[in-house]
Amino acid sequence: MSDKIFIDSNIFLYAFSDKMHTKQVIAKNIILSDTSIISVQVINEVSNNLLKKLQFLENEITSFIESCYERYSVINLTQEIFILASELRIKHQFSYYDSIIVAAALVNQCQVLYTEDMQHGKIIENTLKITNPFSDN
Repeated sequence: MSDKIFIDSNIFLYAFSDKMHTKQVIAKNIILSDTSIISVQVINEVSNNLLKKLQFLENEITSFIESCYERYSVINLTQEIFILASELRIKHQFSYYDSIIVAAALVNQCQVLYTEDMQHGKIIENTLKITNPFSDN
């Protein structure tokens, strides 16, 4: 059985940007995996950045959103996720948005969280490993 994987928004942004080819290749491989989970927060953050930073057109954003719902298990944010996020902020000093990402991954029983924004290798609640796929370690 493979690990359940949660993908943070920064991985998508590297996949769509051609500014850092090595990171783009790694990110594309991750986002093309079949068993990944994302949250509506990830769709929101990626869509906003695609519009603002990469000047995507509205029809391209629509296509991105549609493909997310076709390819991934997209989870909504719930009261349970927000309460757990608050606990995680206290315990681990995560930022507000990072804590919601981690909580969403935990509630959905993911074993791996791909992100560049948090401490690589850190294990949360003895089940979720934060993994920076661009790290040499």
